[in-house]
Amino acid sequence: MSTIKEVASAAGCSTATVSRALATPDKVSEATRARVARAIAEVGYTPNGAARSLRRRESRTIVALLPDISNPFFSEIINGIEDVAHQAGYRVLIGDCERDPARAGAYFDLLPANQADGVLLLTADVPPALLDDARRRGRFPLVMACEFFDDRDLPTVTVDNYRAAGQAIDYLVALGHRRIATLTGPVHNPICRERERGVSDTLAAHGLAGGAQTLAGDFGVHSGHTQGLALLTPSHTRPTAIFCHSDEMAIGVLKAARQLGLEVPRDVSIIGFDDIRLSEYCDPELTTISQPRAQIGQAAMRLLLGLIRDEPVERQQVLETRLIVRQSTGQPEPR
Repeated sequence: MSTIKEVASAAGCSTATVSRALATPDKVSEATRARVARAIAEVGYTPNGAARSLRRRESRTIVALLPDISNPFFSEIINGIEDVAHQAGYRVLIGDCERDPARAGAYFDLLPANQADGVLLLTADVPPALLDDARRRGRFPLVMACEFFDDRDLPTVTVDNYRAAGQAIDYLVALGHRRIATLTGPVHNPICRERERGVSDTLAAHGLAGGAQTLAGDFGVHSGHTQGLALLTPSHTRPTAIFCHSDEMAIGVLKAARQLGLEVPRDVSIIGFDDIRLSEYCDPELTTISQPRAQIGQAAMRLLLGLIRDEPVERQQVLETRLIVRQSTGQPEPR
């Protein structure tokens, strides 16, 4: 079996440099990493991850907890997490909580048993007592991504949901819409409250407060379809535009509009949130607020690695969103 000394000799560097290239590649230059990688391939070296983990009392594994693994919104976030984790020599264990707070507890139990080194939370559906206990005991690093908690100061990577929602409403008002409805996600979710606050404040700034319809969904396509039918069926109160808190719900509203014989955007404009890949393959293509999902995953994983290594970190990171205008929005038809 080849040794790390043979790798160092082949790469023309010290064994310490080889170790750094394997354990913390972000602290080694790209040229050195490439040299070490070529040497590893040349001598056929296989790092003994199990032995290394035992020496350091590390598992080299992190847990990423998702609220709903079937939602395509999370795929690019996971890709971003995996990219950074792989470069740093970490594995990622995906946990699907199915928006059930009790399911999160089973994954948290992995950490005291030294089976994972940290947790990336992509959901706020976690029992508060579980978080408080973990922080009080200092048992493991914990980072939030996408969602956040109003009442807990956790390291977080997210977007400015308030500003993004306001941008969507500003755009619809500029097109001439005055009867704008909102289809929110779960009402208890902090990101939904921030988006709804952005909607109400922006409508008020345009002199349109008080008359807007609001219904709640669950971010999924089925709730978008069901609530879309409810919003669009009474013709005398039908909105000319609907802002949805997710692309999946917006796609459900598109189906509801077709069922009712309404043309999008002539009869109703629809705008989503997230910019999932399916959004540009809808008919019509979906106008949406784009979240930088891969960057969210990368930033969250880097933040977690910093906490694991006890390095100084920027605890609150807010990334930019963009309005992507496609075919599902337009000027309202006179009624």
